[in-house]
Amino acid sequence: MNRRALFLIPAAVLLAGCIRPHYQRPQVSIPHAYRGDAGPSGDARSLGELRWEDLIRDESLNALIREALANNYDVRIAAARVLEARSQVTLARSERFPSVDAQAGYTNQRIAREGSTPLPEGYPAESGFTNVLAALSWELDLWGRLRNANAAARAQLLATQEARRVVMETLAGQVAQTYFLLRDLDLEREITTRSIASRNESLELVRLRVENGYSSEMDLRQAEALVKTATVSLTDLERQSEQAENQMSTLLGRPPGPVPRGRSLLEQDIEPRLPPGLPSTLLERRPDIRQAEQELIGANAQVAVAKAAFFPRISLTASTGFESGALLSMLRAFNGTWVFGPVGNLPIFNAGRTRAGVRGAQAREQQAALNYQRAVNQAFREVADSLVACRKLAELREQQEGLVQSLRSAVELADLRYRGGVSSYLEYLDSERQLLDAELRLAQVRRDQWTSVINLYRALGGGWQ
Repeated sequence: MNRRALFLIPAAVLLAGCIRPHYQRPQVSIPHAYRGDAGPSGDARSLGELRWEDLIRDESLNALIREALANNYDVRIAAARVLEARSQVTLARSERFPSVDAQAGYTNQRIAREGSTPLPEGYPAESGFTNVLAALSWELDLWGRLRNANAAARAQLLATQEARRVVMETLAGQVAQTYFLLRDLDLEREITTRSIASRNESLELVRLRVENGYSSEMDLRQAEALVKTATVSLTDLERQSEQAENQMSTLLGRPPGPVPRGRSLLEQDIEPRLPPGLPSTLLERRPDIRQAEQELIGANAQVAVAKAAFFPRISLTASTGFESGALLSMLRAFNGTWVFGPVGNLPIFNAGRTRAGVRGAQAREQQAALNYQRAVNQAFREVADSLVACRKLAELREQQEGLVQSLRSAVELADLRYRGGVSSYLEYLDSERQLLDAELRLAQVRRDQWTSVINLYRALGGGWQ
């Protein structure tokens, strides 16, 4: 081996190292604690480490979540995307190995005897030719183009798997939220039905008082309007309930139909039993952040693939086989053939196409880095929003419960005053209307409270185990 060859070997290794990707996770600002976290500081435990079954104590809801994860079309599409990405990894890895192909053929041709070049006397115008060949082709990955393309494909596979987890977590949260909406509507229908029964009793009382001259016709009309208003509200609640069932059926991947219920809204118990944990662990738990990082890793590898286009591509090609005009004598040793030769391809001028490819890959890497940083910031915001929602909705529920109790006492007092002739029916009418609105609002606050817990669990990356 001469000195030039000895120099080229370390030079090739050095150049290959220059274009090798050096990935570093982008720097992001991580707070010491979540904003709105009232739990003990420095506690490494996290609500997001619980499973769905440990967070939700309603077996009917858990069964619906399991059904949705098995049958929902978005989840199945995401699973198919994972299979597609896995096949791309196989394709990228296969490029690093030699490719061997076999070829067999038979050719029969006839030449015009008196054509532009007349055939010699006795030379046959018709001839046949048979060949059997095996060809090998192998690209030498001196600059890491194939290796980095393989790394990019693996990163895309991991990103697709994380995207599937994002779809599954989002779906589980949507099922839980829709379920709590159904239970809220069920409770509102129950409250409205009780109110209609109570208002019908009041209507009968007013009718008797009008017949006996103790009340005016206006009181009767107001009592009838009160009953009809509640009836209209009940009809609208039934519409919303059926539409929510249709929405749930779509999430479950089945035709619209009734949805089984479990615990009522008043029986739910999904209060957070663990603090949110340390903010630093959120980067490893949330699948959307892990997906963004894998996409960044893949974009980083693609930059190296684009840079490798500046260097020559060297391939080894070889073929061997047999060729003969007579089929019976084709496999004889003197009819054997072989060809071997390395092939190099070095770009000289392509009007800046290679450099533009590198710049485009670098721009995509920058976009992926910014997307990663945005995903991290968005995650911290979602946790902070969920924490304040859980805290304030718990306070709002207590306040609303106190308001309902006060309005119930006011309705009882207004009823007694009306029956005793001390006040007009308008006073009772106003108190009863306020009570119904407050009870419906309390049911909605309870629903929002349980939904906020689900949102906090999702924001913390729950369900990733």
